[in-house]
Amino acid sequence: MSKKSAYVLLFLACWVSTALAGPPDLSADDIIRKMLRTDAFNWEGARTRLRMVLTDRDGKKEYRLMEILGRRSNGLMRTVVRFLEPRNIAGSAFLMLERKDGPSEQYIYLSGLKRTRRIVGREREGSFMGSDFTYADMQRIDAKHARNTRLSDEKIGDTPVYVIESKIDPDAESTYSRLLTRVRKTDFIPLRTQFFDKKGKLLKTLYTRRVRKIEGNPVVMEARMQNKQTGHATDLIVESLKRQDNVPDTVFTPTALEHW
Repeated sequence: MSKKSAYVLLFLACWVSTALAGPPDLSADDIIRKMLRTDAFNWEGARTRLRMVLTDRDGKKEYRLMEILGRRSNGLMRTVVRFLEPRNIAGSAFLMLERKDGPSEQYIYLSGLKRTRRIVGREREGSFMGSDFTYADMQRIDAKHARNTRLSDEKIGDTPVYVIESKIDPDAESTYSRLLTRVRKTDFIPLRTQFFDKKGKLLKTLYTRRVRKIEGNPVVMEARMQNKQTGHATDLIVESLKRQDNVPDTVFTPTALEHW
């Protein structure tokens, strides 16, 4: 499985790591670069079936089942997501096309409306299909809009982690003012990422909950995004992951979203 992904805050991933632990004098940017190479939040060269569990403050649950295809072309990632369940959203689809300069292109097809539209501007701050992830969470943070600082190392349980603070420029198109990411030293998998709103208050936290090895590489099989301000949570559970690197380019187009 390929391991050359940009670091995205969301959503959907094959979550594979091949990086090795580095020397203790690594800078914040060094750690971030190594984390980018873990492919922690992207599906590349694979067909992944993912279950999404939405839990509200009162414990009521909703479920989503989706299938994700990912492919890298000319160094840029393409990802398409097709919702299989529940019935009322089955057939809906999402497409993200990474661009060399500027934000990724994003498209959504809603089966009920039978129409594809591009997601732009403030729409990217909206909830992705009712989850605690936004559309903006699914793409990389432009490095020119984030300043990374390495804080004192910590432990999560008995696991040593690097702690990186990423401050987001106020004029950047972002819901967040800063992020705190705790990165496992042994393989640079992000174990916990805290997202702070524009007022500096903790908004939500992304937890890595279960990891196992596939083809000799550690893969995150479960993750949870917990919204502190609403009490809502979204769990992502990988049900299956199969290598598939021969997906044709025609799958990754807006018009193809209407035909699975």
